[in-house]
Amino acid sequence: MSKFNLSAVEGLLARQITAGLMLAGCMLLASFSVSAANLVIYGASGNIGSKIVAEALSRGHKVTGVSRKPESLTITNPNFKAVKGDVTDLNSMLEIIPGADAVIMSIRGNGADNSAEEEVDNKASLTYIAAAKKLGSKAPRVLQVGNQATLYRNGVQGLKSGKYEEGTAFYGRVMAHQLVLNNYQAVPGLKWTVLSPSGGIAAGKRTGKYRIGGDDVLTDESGKETGISQEDFAVAFIDEVEHPKAIGKRIGIGY
Repeated sequence: MSKFNLSAVEGLLARQITAGLMLAGCMLLASFSVSAANLVIYGASGNIGSKIVAEALSRGHKVTGVSRKPESLTITNPNFKAVKGDVTDLNSMLEIIPGADAVIMSIRGNGADNSAEEEVDNKASLTYIAAAKKLGSKAPRVLQVGNQATLYRNGVQGLKSGKYEEGTAFYGRVMAHQLVLNNYQAVPGLKWTVLSPSGGIAAGKRTGKYRIGGDDVLTDESGKETGISQEDFAVAFIDEVEHPKAIGKRIGIGY
């Protein structure tokens, strides 16, 4: 082969390699892009739920807020709509969640006689499980707000620390969160995530920063529980929607 032809071939190969790298780069960027998700949020008007709605809308996601009184949801964002629904009613849920990418539950409500079994969180998880079985592979994933009492401190679960008096409304609410975990864990292949605040949670500032833990409470260098603001807790929720890392897990969120 002449020197001229060899140079021509080398040039052609270089152009092909460059084009291939550019195409691969485009494909790589596309694989990491996050398109707008369709989210169904129960408890959209609550202290935490409203923050999750705001965070989702700020990122361009479409949100369906579900309430027994949808007129109470006065958000004017074009990507938001309010619908009437009951998180503990299977037929209601099956009318709302098909086609969604994720269902988010930020709910609470005491059960009859302070029973954990009748508490709204527990009943809602069971309703979702029944709906997911009906929808099969088309079921959206679920993300539910957990409770810090189900986390462990020095090997002792908060529920068993003696801080919660059995028979009280508060005990029923926190015990229901353990039932939620039990319910989800009992169904193989279910697409669920429970996010528990690691320590106290209250309205505060959105910093966009947080840490992810497991079953143990997150602490700072002095051993103090870090807690989390409602705003940054909402950030963690939408981050998990956009970049799933904890499907089939419970995680703790704190600073």
